[in-house]
This record gives sequence, C-alpha cells and structure tokens, in this order.
Amino acid sequence: MVTSPIATLVEPALERGSIEDSEVQQMRQRWQDGVQLQAADADALFALQGVLAGRTKNFNTLFEEMLTAFVLDRNEPKGSISKEQGAWLLSMLDGGEGLVANAAELGLLIRLVEQADSVPDDLASFALHQIQHAAMTGEGPAAKGRIHFSRVIDTQDIANMARLFQVEKGAKRRIISRQEAEMMFDMAEGCNSEDPAWDGLFAETIQAHLLATNQPSNTGGRSLATPVVLADRDSAWLNRRIQHDGRVSRAERALLALVDPRQMAATNNWDQSISQMI
Repeated sequence: MVTSPIATLVEPALERGSIEDSEVQQMRQRWQDGVQLQAADADALFALQGVLAGRTKNFNTLFEEMLTAFVLDRNEPKGSISKEQGAWLLSMLDGGEGLVANAAELGLLIRLVEQADSVPDDLASFALHQIQHAAMTGEGPAAKGRIHFSRVIDTQDIANMARLFQVEKGAKRRIISRQEAEMMFDMAEGCNSEDPAWDGLFAETIQAHLLATNQPSNTGGRSLATPVVLADRDSAWLNRRIQHDGRVSRAERALLALVDPRQMAATNNWDQSISQMI
C-alpha cells in the first residue's frame, strides 16, 4: 500500500494515463507545505512521466523542480550527486540506446548536472551524450522540437552544453572528465557549426579539463589569459586528438591558441605535424 504523500497523489493520474492541472497544483501545494519527498515519491514521479512522455507542460516543470530538490537536497553534502544517486538516475533515465526517453527527462538531467557541485563521471558523460547524439544524427530528445540537421552543432546544442559545463559558474564550475573531453573532440571532428560560440565553448572546455588535470588544486573552471602548461602525458593526448582526423578544425585552432607553444615540443613531431595541418 502506497503511503508516501506525493506518490498517493500520483496514483489516480497514473491509472488514467493523464493528469489535470488541478492535480499538478495539489502536488505542488503539498510539496510547498513542507512534505519531504521519499524514494517512493521519486519513483512515482518517474513512472507518471513515463506515461505522459513529456506532453504535459505544467507537470514537466514540477517534475524537474521536485526531482532536482530530491537529488541535490537529500544527502550531505547538499548540492552533490553521489555515485549511488548517479547510478539510480541512470537506471531511471536511460530509455534505451543511451538516450533519455523524452524531452522532459532531458530537461531534468541537464538541470541536475548544471546545478550540482559535483557529478559522477558516468552521469555527466551520459548527459553530454544526449547533445552529441543530436548533433551527430539530428535526432533524439535533444533535437526534438526544431529542425536539426545531422553533423551540425546548432545554437541550442551549444546552450545545452554550456549548461552542462556550468559556464555561468566560472571558477566554481565542476571538473570536466577525460571522457567528456574526448566526446567534445569527436564533435569537433565530426560536426560543423556556423555559430562562433561553439569554437569558444570547445576551447574553454578542453582548457578547463587540462587545467584541472595539470593543476589538481584548480577547480577546472578558471579561464587563464596565459596559455595552459601541460604535462608530457597530456601534451601527447592533445597532440593525438588534434591529429586524429588529419585536419585541424576551427574549434581546435581556437584551443591551440590557449596552449603554451613550448608544450608542442613535448611530443614527437608535434610542431611539424600540427603546422602542416593548420
């Protein structure tokens, strides 16, 4: 028998397969009155969203707000997503083939990664994969609602990635993993963009990743006026990634401007190979 307050309110809508505005308002009121969400409530909200499939705007908003609070305010330290929470979110959000089931779940995922102080690497990579899939194929929840050509990074893709990389947090942004950096290079090599904001976002994102890798005390978000100084291992990785497809993209050129030229000698043939491709 369900006794959790929000789950109890969800039951009738779940049975009907639809929800009324008055029911959404009732859930919001109970929540605003101080009801603490339980695991059963979160499961019920996901179950209802699975039926509604993002078609109910008022519920979508509440769904995002309530589940963001459930994840980020539930444990200490507040604001962080634990490995256990990340695994639970992946189990709830992965609708098959590594994609969320609908745009409402995508909205929740982006909001969680955007607001969290720390995010498990696999959850952060899962979130970025949604945007990468849209850019590469022109399909999926992250491309829904607009015309999106394949192998194109559009303005909305860039805006979504800026949220995932917490650009507005500046120096307080989370550390970007190597897997995410690899995915960014895959997009730089496999897609085109007419928006110059992509070049800047790509360069600053990889720069932030390299700063965090080479300066452990750095949060990964500080954009320095002086070029990044790399350890040999990271210099070799960067050289390999830039040379991967035999050309230097516009976004990769923007990144090279942020790398200390002296580091280009840290890997065999860096200077010669890169200069021939530019």
